[in-house]
Amino acid sequence: MILDVNRYNFLVMIKFILPIVVFIVAVYGISYFWTNSSSKGKKMIAIGLIVGVLLGISLTIYLLFD
Repeated sequence: MILDVNRYNFLVMIKFILPIVVFIVAVYGISYFWTNSSSKGKKMIAIGLIVGVLLGISLTIYLLFD
């Protein structure tokens, strides 16, 4: 019984805290690299952001409804 409660708390933590932490780290990293990159680098960052946002939304929806 106690193991089930601990497992449930762990899953809740992963589902809600992990996306928030990933978002904060991503914003910090993007702002750092954006200020230190050229025009070509900014285009690559923008493409990476689009792909990352799509993957992040998909992963968040999967984790919330799984």
